[in-house]
Amino acid sequence: MKKILIGIFLLFSISLSAQSRGVTETDDKINDLIFSGKWLQAKSLIEQQIQMNPDHPKYYFMKAYMYYLSRYFTDTGMTRDSTINVVHYYSRMTINKAEQMEQTEEIKFYTGCAYGYLARAHGMRQEWWSAYWAANSCENHLEEVIEEDPEFYDAYFELGVINYYPSVAVTGFTSFLAWLGGMSGDRALGLKYLNEVAKYGRLFKAEALVALGIIYNNFENDLTVSRDYYSRLLEIHPENNLAGVQIQRINFTLLIDEKGVDYFTQNFETLKDEYNIDDPTDLNILGYYLMNRQRLDDALAIFLFNIELYPDVANCYDSLAECYMNRNENDKAIKYYKIAYEKLPADTTANEEFKEFLKTNIQDRLDELGSQISS
Repeated sequence: MKKILIGIFLLFSISLSAQSRGVTETDDKINDLIFSGKWLQAKSLIEQQIQMNPDHPKYYFMKAYMYYLSRYFTDTGMTRDSTINVVHYYSRMTINKAEQMEQTEEIKFYTGCAYGYLARAHGMRQEWWSAYWAANSCENHLEEVIEEDPEFYDAYFELGVINYYPSVAVTGFTSFLAWLGGMSGDRALGLKYLNEVAKYGRLFKAEALVALGIIYNNFENDLTVSRDYYSRLLEIHPENNLAGVQIQRINFTLLIDEKGVDYFTQNFETLKDEYNIDDPTDLNILGYYLMNRQRLDDALAIFLFNIELYPDVANCYDSLAECYMNRNENDKAIKYYKIAYEKLPADTTANEEFKEFLKTNIQDRLDELGSQISS
C-alpha cells in the first residue's frame, strides 16, 4: 500500500508540475491534431483558446507552432511564402503580448519559444543576421527559464536546435555570421538537449522525436537510431504520416545495404511495390547512405539508376555529380552538375526554395572544381 501511495503522489506531482508550467490537456489535444495531420481542427481549437484569453501570449505561439509544423504532416494549401509570413506574424504577436505581462517563468518560456520560431522564419527567408539575432534572444529567455527550473524540459528544445544545427549544417558566409552572432553551436550539447526533451518533455516531445529522426538520418548517418525515434513518434501519434513514410524508407535502405545493389536491380519491380518507391528521394536516400559508408561503386549504381527512372529531376543529376566528385572523377562531376543546372527551371518536383538551394550548391561545387556554368 505504501508503494501505491508513493506512486500516486509521484504521478500527482508530475501532473501538477506540468500544469504549473502551463501545459494542459487542451495542449495535448492540439499536439495530437497537428501531428495527425488534422491542422484545421487544431487551428479551430487554438482560436477558441485565444478568444477565451486574448491577452495571453501562449496560444498565439501555438498558432505559429501549428503553421510551421503542419506543412510536414498534411497539405495545408498554403504556399511556402504564406506559411513563413504567418509563422513570422504570430511569433511577433506572441512576443508583443508577452512584453505586456509580468515576466514569470511561463511567460519567459513562450517568449523564448516565439523567438525560436521567429528565427526559423527568418532562416527560411535566408535573412541570416535577423535569424541569428532572434535565436540569440530565444537562447537568453530559455536559459533564464532553466536557471530557475532545470527540470523544465520543454525549454531545452529550442536550445537543442540552436546548438545542433549551426554546428553541422551551416557553412560558408552564413557560418561566419553565426559565429559573429554567437550562434556557432555545440553538436554534443544540442543532441543532449533534444534527447532530454524526447524523454521527459511534454509540449515538444513529439517535435523532438521528429528532429532527432531527421538528424540521425541526414547528419549522424545512423538509420537504425533514426528509425527508433520515428517509431517512438508513432507510438504517441499513430496517424503521423511522416514517421510512417520515413520508417518505410529506412527499412528499404537497410535491406539493400544488407543484400546488395545487385539484389536491388534484379528485384526492382517487386521492391517498388513493396516499399512504395515512387519518388526520386527514395533512391537518393539509399545512394547517400551508401556513399557516406564509402561504398562508392554501389552508390554510383543507385544514382545512375535514379536518373534513368527520373530523367527530368535536377536533384538526381546533382547527386550523381557529387558521387563522381567523391570518386575524383571531376570531368564527369562537372558534366552532371551542369546538366542538373540546366534541368532546374523545368523541374516540377522541386519548390522554389529547393531550386535556389540547388542552384547555389551547384555553382559552389563548380567553383571548387575550377569550372563555371557557362564554360
